[in-house]
Amino acid sequence: MLEPIRTRARDHRAAFYIGLLLVAAIYVALCASLDLGILDHSPYDSYTLQAMAWRDGRIALTQDYSWLEIARFEGKYYISFPPFPSAPMLLLSFVFGENTPSRAVSMAMVLLSYGFGYAIARKRGLARAPSAFAAAFLVAGCNMAEYALYGGVWNIAQAMAFALTAGAFAAALTKGKLAAGGSLVLIACAVGCRPLQAAYVPILLTMAYQSLRERYGRRALRELLPLLIAPALIAAAYGLYNYARFRNPLEFGHTYLPEFLESEFGQFDWRYMGTNLRNILRLPFIQDGRLSFPTAYGFAFWLCNPMYPLYAASYIMAEIAGEARARDRIVFASVALHFAATLCHKSFGGVQFGTRYLCDMIPAMYCFWLIGRRRGRIERGVTAAAMVWAIGFNAYGAWWFHQLVR
Repeated sequence: MLEPIRTRARDHRAAFYIGLLLVAAIYVALCASLDLGILDHSPYDSYTLQAMAWRDGRIALTQDYSWLEIARFEGKYYISFPPFPSAPMLLLSFVFGENTPSRAVSMAMVLLSYGFGYAIARKRGLARAPSAFAAAFLVAGCNMAEYALYGGVWNIAQAMAFALTAGAFAAALTKGKLAAGGSLVLIACAVGCRPLQAAYVPILLTMAYQSLRERYGRRALRELLPLLIAPALIAAAYGLYNYARFRNPLEFGHTYLPEFLESEFGQFDWRYMGTNLRNILRLPFIQDGRLSFPTAYGFAFWLCNPMYPLYAASYIMAEIAGEARARDRIVFASVALHFAATLCHKSFGGVQFGTRYLCDMIPAMYCFWLIGRRRGRIERGVTAAAMVWAIGFNAYGAWWFHQLVR
């Protein structure tokens, strides 16, 4: 009996590592083709600037940086982004100083997201090879393949939020009190990278409660309450930090950027929705005999992030079959709310390949796209083709975009 068990364990590891190597190979190949060093420090890495200021006992910067998004408030200069990614950069700064390996941090988030994606797929009942394929699709079959190529403040924040949100859902699918608490801590950290990730707090609270109820029955709520302390303290830390900088516990700093101060409607407004929606429905085009794309404010989000049509089709079919549960509906509502809120953002990611802001919803959709519903052969074939397409399309698009803008 021992030999078959060992063989299965080796097969399990083999599937995981083959997928991991595929993702790493895509990333390294893109970096090599674009002459990007994996260990390079990015001049747009605001998080290391913040970490170095912390080391000096300051929260404000000593000067303005014209090429960065620096908030100016009451005569001082502040990093205008949520603070959580500065914590790992602080640790790295004790080894590398101010030249932290920014791009390597983004790459680490890609690989970590793959690992969480694999764990989610396995917990959803997929076999080893399909789990590795699904996890590779999760990170390489969306705009993460492009935005994680760099180590700027935007790249690190979004890649870290993606990984932490995927980790939160992986933990939520794991039985046990520690895992339930860990899922809530991880989503709290994700909010400190991208605040709109708070849209998934309700579903993760629901999943934590349901997991505890299976073990503790009527005592589940009493067991859940202590698990809220750590994420509440993390949220309180954000609020205090924001108040110390901007006299507002909910203000991370973007409001005080010139782009939004000079805008009639500010950073977020429902009146941006129409323009953003039109932009993200634009199609690629042929230019000089080569497939090309709009380079600002997004395009055909369903082409570069096929998780959207795959998830939507899976959810609708589950509803039609009567297999959708309450928490499936909660996550669908959370994704829709997050999507709508993102459409209210003025810049919508600016210059980019694809629609990178819409990657923030993908970990949640991925988790519930992998519902254990029986799929027909045709549906499985279409899904596999879409996944292969997504990986190839995003690899090409990332290469094309950075050849154009670098």
